Amino acid sequence: MAKLKTRKEVIKDFMLMHFDTYDYSKVVYKNARTKVTIVCKTHGPFEQRSYDHKSGKGCPECGRLSINRRTPLFGVGINDSDYLTGHTDKYGNHIRCPYYRRWHSMITRCYSTKCHIRQPTYKDCTVAKEWLTFSIFKKWMEKQDYINKDLDKDILIEGNKVYSKDTCCFVSNDINKLLLDSKATRGKYPIGVYLDKATGKYRVSISIDGKRKQLGYFSTIQEASNAYNIAKANYIINKANELEDIRVKEALIRIAKIK
Repeated sequence: MAKLKTRKEVIKDFMLMHFDTYDYSKVVYKNARTKVTIVCKTHGPFEQRSYDHKSGKGCPECGRLSINRRTPLFGVGINDSDYLTGHTDKYGNHIRCPYYRRWHSMITRCYSTKCHIRQPTYKDCTVAKEWLTFSIFKKWMEKQDYINKDLDKDILIEGNKVYSKDTCCFVSNDINKLLLDSKATRGKYPIGVYLDKATGKYRVSISIDGKRKQLGYFSTIQEASNAYNIAKANYIINKANELEDIRVKEALIRIAKIK
């Protein structure tokens, strides 16, 4: 059973998200699902669940006022949240709630012409109609294991171009990079393969959990590439077996075996 956080720890979590936007002097913390009293410096006290506030939700009155000033994101995305999804702290940093940050990034990739210049692979991508509304995407994301993970659209369905609840999942950054590497090359040699000029052999390494692991030296490029691909497949399968989401687990194992 997880240890219950102290009032001091909870307020620290609040401030990591909202900085000094609110006054927490009236907070009496019991658990993450119980409401606490928070003071908006503009509209006064309001009650909110600790979990919601830590996740980015704020003063409802500020949220209602901001809705009237919102325009569709890139002409298609509707931010219908009843709270401020972003604010600027006293240091000039722009802070966004984690759900809005992922939603905004998804809409940008699909509908921003500037993004398409930098990343042309997203030019033909779209977002399912229901996900164009922020609250619907947020409701889905709240049920996912998303902490420190990337939103992915083509692990479940190879070559998929549509972001939707049936096609998307969250996957760790390490896994995502390895999957992207599967079609990449590094100069004249396959990914993970380097020519060691001192020995004339091909050195192989792979990034595992953020650390570079050396796989050895090989006489031919093919042998070196095979060693990298086997190590990559084993790593992906091991990580897949740790997952609870059966859809993602099966998809990763399938991809690893193909590669």
